[in-house]
Amino acid sequence: MALTNQSSAAGGLGKTIGDAIIAFNHVNVMFPLVTVKQASMGSNSVQFSDWTKLASSDVTGATEATATTAVAITTAARTATISEHVIEADISDLVQMGSGDDLNANAGPTLGNAVAAKLDDDLVELGKSFSQTECGAGSSLALSHVFGSMRQLRAAGAPMPYSLVLSPKQIWGSKGIISLLHNTALDTAGSSTTDTATARPVGLMGSKGEEAFQTGYVGSLAGFNVYWSDQIDENVSSGGDAAGFAMSKGAIGLGVGAEGLFRIRTERNEAARYTAYVAVGFWGQVEIKDAYGVYVLSDVS
Repeated sequence: MALTNQSSAAGGLGKTIGDAIIAFNHVNVMFPLVTVKQASMGSNSVQFSDWTKLASSDVTGATEATATTAVAITTAARTATISEHVIEADISDLVQMGSGDDLNANAGPTLGNAVAAKLDDDLVELGKSFSQTECGAGSSLALSHVFGSMRQLRAAGAPMPYSLVLSPKQIWGSKGIISLLHNTALDTAGSSTTDTATARPVGLMGSKGEEAFQTGYVGSLAGFNVYWSDQIDENVSSGGDAAGFAMSKGAIGLGVGAEGLFRIRTERNEAARYTAYVAVGFWGQVEIKDAYGVYVLSDVS
């Protein structure tokens, strides 16, 4: 058991301080982007159905008053088994009394944020399992890969809206989306191997380039709503590649516990003179339809 005591919570001990500075993760990215279903009481799993798409070739011309041949509608069951995801902090009475930080008030939000980050982490890991791919290890992200992801989702008949979920480096890094929306300035002619004709100022790619420079972000691109998560692996197989992905909502399923997604409770241990704070998440995740997702692995080194 790790106890929050005078040695581990020394930041505000014996001091009168201002607001606590708490490092929170960027969370709640994936929950709105996936298919969510809550388990019914008495069940610890949720089942999603993956329907096989019927093609135009399954529709045949018919002769008047003549029976046609039936086609089989096939579905596959995808099951999300719900499990517990737990983090606990025990805060001693002595450190609470001697600290200028309000440890009791801040413990709940801090633990809750960690559990929410774990939810995002579990869901973004499924992006690596999509069999359709764009870009690849050691390759820099290009706009053609974004449009290629759109092409593959359209070809699969995936319903909109589409989401492009990338890592921070895939957005703001030197090989990320923002860098693709402008050209760098050239002070003198011939200072770049790609443009030897003349000097130029920074060149922006239309309204999206302007949006990137004004806000530092682009909320949509090439038909995708763009999101970022700091839970995405930016060093896949130690190769300096980030594991982004594009998807439709039906690609991933999230099963939520019968009593809800999160719970934070306290337990008093009077004999040991500390309060235990326990945050629990109840969920399970599963890939529903592989064709509704595209793995966008790109170099961010």
